[in-house]
Amino acid sequence: MSALLYQRKSQRRKNLIEIEAIIVAYAMSRLDLGFLKRFGYNSWRDAFKNTGATLGVRPASMKNLRDEFDPIHPNRRMGWHKRPLRPNRQRVLGEFCEASDEALSELVSRLLRGDKEVEEAVTRPMARTRARVENVAERLRTGRLAEEYFLANSARICGFQPAEIVDYRLEARGYDFGVTHASRLAIEVKGLRRMRGDILFTDHEWQQAVRRQADYWLVVVGSIERQPRGMLIKHPSASIKVVSSLRQSTVLSWRANVALS
Repeated sequence: MSALLYQRKSQRRKNLIEIEAIIVAYAMSRLDLGFLKRFGYNSWRDAFKNTGATLGVRPASMKNLRDEFDPIHPNRRMGWHKRPLRPNRQRVLGEFCEASDEALSELVSRLLRGDKEVEEAVTRPMARTRARVENVAERLRTGRLAEEYFLANSARICGFQPAEIVDYRLEARGYDFGVTHASRLAIEVKGLRRMRGDILFTDHEWQQAVRRQADYWLVVVGSIERQPRGMLIKHPSASIKVVSSLRQSTVLSWRANVALS
């Protein structure tokens, strides 16, 4: 094997390992203590040591990668809040930010087992691509700040006291919040850095808006980092114009073999 070919092969393997480590670190940050419980680790030190050994990465590198994602997740760690995410981190974030916790956990479990299907279908294509990625981290951070602002100012924005708001953000319902005495009502919160800009709906969110009609409320919080201002839009599927876009993403399906006796 020529020196150049060996060097290229070595670099491809390095890129693959890095993507695998970034995916695991993203799951650590997002799932937080749930990651330790799901994978049976007694502490973060234990998690960094064991995942690092499995992936061929130093424990300190696993910790640093996890900390890079912390500013966009609602955990107690500050993380690297002044460091912009690098393109391959952005790529992982964009790929999995809309996956369920169960799907993300399953992917990490299979990745740590050295599952070849995951390598061929997920990590290897991600390691090869150099396509430009949007700043998903900024969008998620803006969204989180908007949600926090809404929870503190819900009475003024939509007439419901904070104690009446039910948090559904972890349940993947297609909306963020409900109201205790209005079971049909769904509230989705979006944030903007300025007073004007694009907001993004997932397909699930928009289908909920279409299906629930007047029972789906959209709260948009603008100028989120300076002088936040919230605006309520009732029945957004009838009052705002949307344009669809397509993108490829990793989707897990769950297969079961059943027999009828």
